[in-house]
Amino acid sequence: MKPQRPQLGQAWAMPEAETAAAPADAGRTATAAVEIVDVTPARVRRPWDLVRLAALVLAGLLLVGLGLIASDTTRGVNDDLVRLLADVPPLLLRMLRTLAAFGALAVPLAFMTREIVRGQTRRLIEALVTGMIAIAVVDVLNRLIVAFASGSLHAALIRSGADASVKPLDTYLAALLAFVAVVGVAQDPRWRALLVAVTGLYVASVFTATRVSLLSLMLSLVIGATVGIVVRYLAGTLNERPDARQIVAALAGRGIVLRRLERIASGPGDHRNYLGTDSGGRQLRVHVLDRDLIATGAVYNTYRLVRIRTEIAPSPALSLERVAEHRSLLAMAAAATGVAMPRLLAGVRCGPDAIALVYDRVTGSPLVEPTDRQLDELWASVLKLHRSRITHRGLRAGNLLVEPGGAVLLPIPQDGTAFATDLRINLDRAELLISTVGLVGVQRAVRSARGVLTDDELAATVAVLQPIVLSRQAREALRADPGLVEAVREEIQGQTHQQPPEPVRVERVRPRTIISVVAVIVAGYLIVGQLGSVDLVTVLAGARWQWLPLVLVASAATYLAAALALIGYVGERLSFARTVLVQLAASFAGFVTPPAVGGLAVNIRYLRKVGLPTAGAAASVGMAQLVNALSHVVLLIAFAAATGVSARHSVPIPGWAFGVLGALGVLISVALAVPAARRWLLARLLPPLHEALPRLLSLLTSPVKLAEGVLGALLLNGSYIAALWFSVHAFDGGIALAQVAVVYLAGAAIGSAAPTPGGLGAVEVALATGLAAAGMASAAAISAVLLFRLATFWLPVPAGWLAMQWLQRQDTL
Repeated sequence: MKPQRPQLGQAWAMPEAETAAAPADAGRTATAAVEIVDVTPARVRRPWDLVRLAALVLAGLLLVGLGLIASDTTRGVNDDLVRLLADVPPLLLRMLRTLAAFGALAVPLAFMTREIVRGQTRRLIEALVTGMIAIAVVDVLNRLIVAFASGSLHAALIRSGADASVKPLDTYLAALLAFVAVVGVAQDPRWRALLVAVTGLYVASVFTATRVSLLSLMLSLVIGATVGIVVRYLAGTLNERPDARQIVAALAGRGIVLRRLERIASGPGDHRNYLGTDSGGRQLRVHVLDRDLIATGAVYNTYRLVRIRTEIAPSPALSLERVAEHRSLLAMAAAATGVAMPRLLAGVRCGPDAIALVYDRVTGSPLVEPTDRQLDELWASVLKLHRSRITHRGLRAGNLLVEPGGAVLLPIPQDGTAFATDLRINLDRAELLISTVGLVGVQRAVRSARGVLTDDELAATVAVLQPIVLSRQAREALRADPGLVEAVREEIQGQTHQQPPEPVRVERVRPRTIISVVAVIVAGYLIVGQLGSVDLVTVLAGARWQWLPLVLVASAATYLAAALALIGYVGERLSFARTVLVQLAASFAGFVTPPAVGGLAVNIRYLRKVGLPTAGAAASVGMAQLVNALSHVVLLIAFAAATGVSARHSVPIPGWAFGVLGALGVLISVALAVPAARRWLLARLLPPLHEALPRLLSLLTSPVKLAEGVLGALLLNGSYIAALWFSVHAFDGGIALAQVAVVYLAGAAIGSAAPTPGGLGAVEVALATGLAAAGMASAAAISAVLLFRLATFWLPVPAGWLAMQWLQRQDTL
């Protein structure tokens, strides 16, 4: 009689007959009863389905993008296929359509019969319901495409000459793929080959018999598969993972005879955890790797692999055998170093889709309040691994254990490397450093690490101490304490008396870079669109170029003013000439980063090089930015009032601007009213403010320095206004200075919010629109803006690059 699966907390004893049938090493038979505590759900959700869903969504977006952007190309492909199929004999086409019609009817019936024979009535019903859902989804999409879609998308889905009865998407294809996604064909190559053959025949038949496009048929397949995967993930699939009884039998075949096996709760991960007791009373830990769980986190790991350098980011685990071999190698290599951690005893395959890794279970409690001896022992153990070029990558506070006798135990290695580079070793140390900081504080953690590592090794660890490369738990700790990384850096600098090295570049690409690239493309499109409506040759021929030297002088004055503004908020003595060069270098940094971001980084780096602490440097640069923003607002209000009173053409303020300001005010008020958002803001604003407040107070008590800063901010905005005014006069624009000032100040505010380098695109459009609204001819306004941007944005870039190279050679940056 087949035993029933136990519920959690219940014990199940293997019957004598089944026990005798279980294989054992050297012919021995496991005859003792086995107590099993496990819960085996009837249905499970597979992480692989999320990977497939993400791929299908990307494929669908790509197909829609092709229909919208490359409609002529898709139309040409359809025409080429029509001409190719025109040479096929009509008899062959009729046979093709007959086979397609027969297959379209026979294949679903065959799948239904298969499910009934296998006793999967519930899955069959789910598949039929999913097919009907796909039909409804396609019908809704067809109506939306006909009613609202652009002409290019409609033309890409339906070939010219089609009558009204032809739908943009194929209902049958979507229903078939949704049905098959639920019943499943991946495990049976014969059924998979039959499905591919019938689908191909149907696609060829429909393409030749109707006026739908190949893009329409491909998109129908993607939509159907997407619906099927979504339903399959939400409803779950039949659980075919080996249960505890099968695991016990497989382990007995390797001579590991268990008398008890208990499932222990664990968070979402790529394996199941069990605690076992063998016939000799030894306690074991069993990790069961299931093929359908291996893809857990694959999407996130792929994202990290794209964003972070290959040397740092682990590659996504997509193979059961590869993961098992990697963890086995890592465990054996770590055991050879003599470090105290659970030993790997065996790796046993439990059926075709699961592998069990059996470890010693070491008794211990979490390391909560370690002594100095335990910290030293922890770092010494990790150093042994690193001397053998082995990294752990699991040295998180919650994983570290301590034996009853007080010895520290490392957790089972899973994600480390057996042939680690120096960069990965430093990353492992950085992870452990953040973990110990959470246990004993910054000072004790750094002192313990310094007792094992050399000053150079500790400094190299600081270089990779970046949130993006740390574990999720470490990043959560850093989010809770934003100043933690900087506190660790300063503590290491204070204990080693060495200047910390510059951070290692760990990112391959940043989201901000992608956004900037997309924004630059959009900006280029806008600029080219403006230039297309302007006869630049005629406009430039009538320009008054005697104003050009004044434009260049005003542009150069902006760097003098920026240097004066920065010096005003630094108590230490700075070289004015060198500070001017730093501002010039910041212009180059602003060329390759969003506005203000690169300049801020260059100025903070400069102040740190001259001896200011990071908090003081950030406070000085932040104060300069704050005063500059305040002067910007004051000047905008003053000039707006002046132009409204005196000018014939006041610059109109659109009604939507007030709506945007009101919406921003409401959002800020709501954010401050929500406790979680308020805590988030305070956690990021208060710690830096507390560190910088003494320095700010000392600066405010110095009237001379404060006057320098305020004067520099006013001169900076005034120089930009003068440069634009001179550019307007170069093209005979009769606009008052107050109007030009309003246009510049408003355009600069818009540009600072744009994600493009230097506000590219946004500034040009805003300034040209503002000048035209103030009464200047559109062609002349565009030309004046281009001259202004050439002098203030493009020409300083080469000089900024040279300044940055020279300052770096002088160790100023």
